[in-house]
Amino acid sequence: YLRNMNIIKQAVSVFIFLFSVSCDLNQDYFSNSVDDDLEKALINEIIDSWHLAASKADSATYFSIIANDNSIFQGTDDSERWTKTEFKNWSREYFKRKSAWTFVPQKGRNINIKNNVAWFDEKLDSKHMGRTRGNGVMIKEGETWKIEHYTLSLPIPNELINGVIDTIKNSDY
Repeated sequence: YLRNMNIIKQAVSVFIFLFSVSCDLNQDYFSNSVDDDLEKALINEIIDSWHLAASKADSATYFSIIANDNSIFQGTDDSERWTKTEFKNWSREYFKRKSAWTFVPQKGRNINIKNNVAWFDEKLDSKHMGRTRGNGVMIKEGETWKIEHYTLSLPIPNELINGVIDTIKNSDY
């Protein structure tokens, strides 16, 4: 009887140990450590400087923040899906002006980090387009975060969506 109790105790101990280890692994998925807070602050600064570089027509800074030649920028038009190289070529004329374009980030950018990948969403204001949204994925290269993918979109109020859908359906789009 005592021998069976020892086996049961050992089995329960192993189960409790394995259960607690698995809970700890899952708990780290979206940790809010001091390091994460520092990384989020750094990411915020990088994204803000990226938007500012466009506003100042600083193409060198703007495109240095985009990770590589295969990174993607998606604009609001269905045809606007460019690699970094394609986007650089398309936007060349805009960067010759005093300001390429200006999107002002609003407070409350949401950032999540998992290892060397971060994803974010943000609300932006622009004189030209009004309220827009940006969603992006960043990768960490060494100590630097770079934009791997960015999508600019226009939020459409639910009360207006049917009119927008009809306009698109009836256009030569």
